[in-house]
Amino acid sequence: MSKSEWIDWIEDATKNKYIKYYEFKSFSNKKKIGSGGFGKIYRANWKNNRNILALKSIKDTTARKIVNELKVQRELIFHNNIIKFYGITIDDQNPGSKEYMLVMEYADSGTLRRYLEKNTSSLTWNDKFKMAYQLSNAVSYLHDENIVHCDLHSCNVLVHQNKIKLADFGLSKNIYDPTVSSQGAGVAPYLDPKKFCLNKYSLNKKSDVYSIGVLLWEISSCRPPFENVYNPHVLPMRISKGLRETPIPNTPKDYERIYTDCWKHEPDDRPTIHDVVTKLEAIMKNNNITKYSWTIPISNSSHDNLSQSFNNNMYDAKEIKPLISSPQISFYEQKSEKDIVDGIAAISDKILENKKQRILDYLKMNHVTSNEIFDWLSNNQDEVNSLLALGDFYYLGIATSIDKKKAFKYYLEAGERGNSIAQYALGILCEKEENDESQALYWFNESAKQGNQDAINNFYRLKSSNGRSFKENIYSMMGQRL
Repeated sequence: MSKSEWIDWIEDATKNKYIKYYEFKSFSNKKKIGSGGFGKIYRANWKNNRNILALKSIKDTTARKIVNELKVQRELIFHNNIIKFYGITIDDQNPGSKEYMLVMEYADSGTLRRYLEKNTSSLTWNDKFKMAYQLSNAVSYLHDENIVHCDLHSCNVLVHQNKIKLADFGLSKNIYDPTVSSQGAGVAPYLDPKKFCLNKYSLNKKSDVYSIGVLLWEISSCRPPFENVYNPHVLPMRISKGLRETPIPNTPKDYERIYTDCWKHEPDDRPTIHDVVTKLEAIMKNNNITKYSWTIPISNSSHDNLSQSFNNNMYDAKEIKPLISSPQISFYEQKSEKDIVDGIAAISDKILENKKQRILDYLKMNHVTSNEIFDWLSNNQDEVNSLLALGDFYYLGIATSIDKKKAFKYYLEAGERGNSIAQYALGILCEKEENDESQALYWFNESAKQGNQDAINNFYRLKSSNGRSFKENIYSMMGQRL
């Protein structure tokens, strides 16, 4: 991708409001906090308030990775343990030049690697279990969206306000997109050893699981893998022949078994990421651990001399004090029915039928039955999320018989009130059930205006079948109703 091509892509995306644009002059107190493969990293205040954001500059040589990161981030609607992408800004203060920057969530405690190094003596096993769970859960979310990270290591995992934050999606790929190369992805200790044996081997979900295994070991030991290997160039060969790190003394056997299963040589012998999450949940349940928060005492000396280096992206370790207190969420804290319905409404999938098991798993995790939620929904239809959830229950046959007419009715009510996921579902139903491409295009268009990537893809697909070009599709999407 040439410079002009990625600039055109970004400008089209911001002009058509697929990506939010931030005025550069609205940022204050800008401070360089590091640099990485993509470019320079800054922290800044937004509109002179206490909200701190990270600005990540774009190098011409890494434009393809940046555009890929943007595409991946647009598909990630929300997850507590994934660094949030907010939009784009352009530094045009220097005459004759523009610097494009990603506007990202700011992580106040640095990379996981730095965090483990600084807090080795303070972290308990319970703290480590929480970190392992949060990290695995974030990757599970990616895999549910059919996204493979491909570059998981402890400098691409950040810590913000006592929460794990997964970052850096420049090398990620959709498993249905064969055009994204895995060449150069990862660093040797974390990389699927199959890649060392077969250069053309395509990294996949089980490759991420291998990396998670190494990271779970690193969390347990608080040190990088193979840090005492003096010749790192021999590592790929030795890892491909079975070299693995040694469990540290007193590691709980259940935890050790999880990561040693993850880093088995043959991908088919490794668990899925969902298996990993389930096993970590069992450990936490047995130890009565909360999911999200842990408290690490930070001495004044911990604030000093935390230099930023090549990998310390999107944070300033000196800013260790949280802006707000961390949420204390009980592992089995009972959510209200409304909260559970809001969670159901946030579940999306390009294939509607795939949502059923995800919804059932979500209900099970929250210790509530589908019948209980269906009864509550039947008596509480004022909120748009309730309408969307009712549409899902009728379409998928959850706690009731499949009734696609009722599903359409509830999706329509939610879609007319602006719910993007309901609008996407209406597009699917209009195309597949009603054979009405005109209405399908209308609803895909409405959903696409809100940045729904699956809707955008389906809009392009249907319009292309009518001979429209890619560029025509981009501009028509924000135009008149079809």
